[in-house]
Amino acid sequence: MSSNPDSYKAAWNARSATLSDGMAAVDGSADESVLAATGAFAAQQVRAALELLPSDRVFEIGCGVGRIGTQLAAALAGWHGIDIAENMAALARARVAAHPGATASAVDGPNLEPFADASMDKGYCVAVFIHMDKEDMVLYLREVARVLKPGGLFYFDHWNLSNPVGWQRFAYEVDQVGRGNPAERKDVARNQFCTPEELRLYVRAAGLELVFEDNSAHFAQMVARKPDHALAPGAPSPLPIDPARLTAGAAAAAARLAAVRADIAFSARCVQCFAECCEVLIGGVHPSTVLARWRAEPGPSPDVQLHIAWLEAIWHRHPHLWPPVAA
Repeated sequence: MSSNPDSYKAAWNARSATLSDGMAAVDGSADESVLAATGAFAAQQVRAALELLPSDRVFEIGCGVGRIGTQLAAALAGWHGIDIAENMAALARARVAAHPGATASAVDGPNLEPFADASMDKGYCVAVFIHMDKEDMVLYLREVARVLKPGGLFYFDHWNLSNPVGWQRFAYEVDQVGRGNPAERKDVARNQFCTPEELRLYVRAAGLELVFEDNSAHFAQMVARKPDHALAPGAPSPLPIDPARLTAGAAAAAARLAAVRADIAFSARCVQCFAECCEVLIGGVHPSTVLARWRAEPGPSPDVQLHIAWLEAIWHRHPHLWPPVAA
């Protein structure tokens, strides 16, 4: 393990010394039930984006404790989680051990060394590129292009700087840095942000075809495809997908993805719930205020119910930040 306190590996190993710590680092979950709920939500997006088949061999970049992998592994021929932290990979490996085709391993940098060229059917990366310097994200995308079979799909998301809620989250990071010591190295695991135009450039520069994007939420979501044949060299384009310029295989993938957009994209209510969570996490509002507001809704939607469970878990994990309120 790296002893450099400024490395990704050291930062994420320190955050995952125990399963409880690892769950909190992955998405703030304070218990298995919340981890399973958020994992199921993300897994459904992945299934829709990748059209997973029982014969598929699938990889995950930044598998953490196996939050999503435990939801998917049983229905796949193979699932292989990759993480920069040995602690995370070990936790994920233990959690998917019941599935013969599932495992997880650690890497030492932005690479997919466990996989041979053109050996994987599909892959994904959820809420992980957001913690990387952009150079590392591009290096991973190049590796995705190397290990996918022709026609293989890769789904990922990233903080969307162009969305008002995404911008609000970025402004919080800016203020945090402004209050810090400028002589100290910024947290290597901090949140980072992109515009959709940037992400298109990175995907295409890696030699992948962009076949789906949704930028309506605080997270931009994209699906890239390994082309059947190497693309002609040239400067990548930051423009949105142009169906007329897609190859036949990419056009077919894009049409399927357009038909299931609602199953991939974050709903407007989900985005609103996250904005209300920000009222608590960065705005100083007590969790009880937002939770009471949500519970007062007639028949809370699944998005609201998920956020109720998540915010309650955050509150219970950090009672010193938000003392109990009188009945």
